[in-house]
Amino acid sequence: MRHLFEDWETIQTRIQEAQNLFLFLDYDGTLTPIVSRPEIAYCPFEVRDHLGKLRNLPGVYLAIISGRSLEDVREKVGVSGIIYVGNHGLEIENLVGRHKKTLAPVRKGELKRITQNLQNSLKKIPGILFEDKGPILSVHCRNVPQKFLSQVPRVVEAELQQWKNRWETASGKMVLEIRPKMDFNKGTAVRELIKIFPSPGLFPIYLGDDQTDEDAFRVMKKQGISVYVGPGTSPSEADFFLQSPDEVQEFLFRCQEARRAISHDAGFV
Repeated sequence: MRHLFEDWETIQTRIQEAQNLFLFLDYDGTLTPIVSRPEIAYCPFEVRDHLGKLRNLPGVYLAIISGRSLEDVREKVGVSGIIYVGNHGLEIENLVGRHKKTLAPVRKGELKRITQNLQNSLKKIPGILFEDKGPILSVHCRNVPQKFLSQVPRVVEAELQQWKNRWETASGKMVLEIRPKMDFNKGTAVRELIKIFPSPGLFPIYLGDDQTDEDAFRVMKKQGISVYVGPGTSPSEADFFLQSPDEVQEFLFRCQEARRAISHDAGFV
């Protein structure tokens, strides 16, 4: 991967020439740094300011694509008039309404049993954190001591053996997620959102930092560009990388300046 800013002149030209710019942004690790507990991962004021200014520019569309619940990520970002996607695509709130895939009562009962079993099995492991996100259960391991880390996936996999045709696990950065077996991920969410917009003149860019973003990176092939947030040596299917959320802030500012320049020339501002 090349650093995004190494090719900025070319990318800036594409941003300015696009009839519509569509930015897809992961939250944790992309817009805000990874922290010890998910509830304290607040959106920096500068990021919120950039998002608001981009939203107000003609021909710019924004979507926050997160593994958090829809309500959680919307509250954390706090910018109105943009698209929010929660639980990796199970929940979508666009400019005209909200779509949520809910679990049938029997599936809710299954997830409740899985949760109770895992809480009992993992209760002696210090630092383990369970997060109920509705249709998905997250098991956070960031605060688990190193010597206990290998136990967590073994216990989770053992529990899901009896549910293997109905529930599955997905791995993120220091988190395991128990999900219903359904055809959804961040890539399918992005594909559905892109369908809303006319293809000619649309330039989509996706930024993310985790394994769950790789599905979206693949969707970007031949449609736009994808940007991995983290070390450029990390294995990823992204086209470019940015080192950190601080560099993502710089990217948002550069996008804002590039689009403002063409809006000014066109007489919009």
